[in-house]
Amino acid sequence: MKTSFGPKKIMFPCPTSLVVTGTMESANIVTIAWVSLLTSQPPTLGISVGTRGFSGEAIKTNKDFTVNIATVDIMTEADFCGIRSGKDVDKFRETGLTKMPSSIVRSPIIKECPLNLECQLTDWRIIGRTNHFVGRIVETHVDTNLLKDPEDIGSININAFNPLIYIGGVREYRRLGEKTGDPYQIGNNLKR
Repeated sequence: MKTSFGPKKIMFPCPTSLVVTGTMESANIVTIAWVSLLTSQPPTLGISVGTRGFSGEAIKTNKDFTVNIATVDIMTEADFCGIRSGKDVDKFRETGLTKMPSSIVRSPIIKECPLNLECQLTDWRIIGRTNHFVGRIVETHVDTNLLKDPEDIGSININAFNPLIYIGGVREYRRLGEKTGDPYQIGNNLKR
């Protein structure tokens, strides 16, 4: 049996992402769980930001942003950046998070986040009360100590990374659990 609830905003798990807009001199952080890869060639992602906030207008103006994946270690800081407006407070100063210059875009990255994606805005639309931004990933930064092979981004030690996961609808932060299988391989066990 299933219970029907009509259209609801529930989807999980989602990475807790700190999106930075602005410059090294004046930057803002907004916490967003609605982040998704859209295409692999070129590497592109989408983010959703409310239309009433400060960050959406900054992304439209600056035409770039960075996506910084939060860890369990900075859960309190990440949550703060999602409940306070950049109009009212300097979130870098209040949280103690560290700005680092990006390689290509003007918006900085966050040192304490082990995965940072520099994005150039390629498109945006408003759907309902939400801005939907499409960003082409132009540079990727990973903390080297999290790589089993420093030349292979696919060798990330996900347990050491310890990403902060948001469970939408339920409104909980979680951490990842144990590995359960190998994608693109485990399905071969169903050969008939």
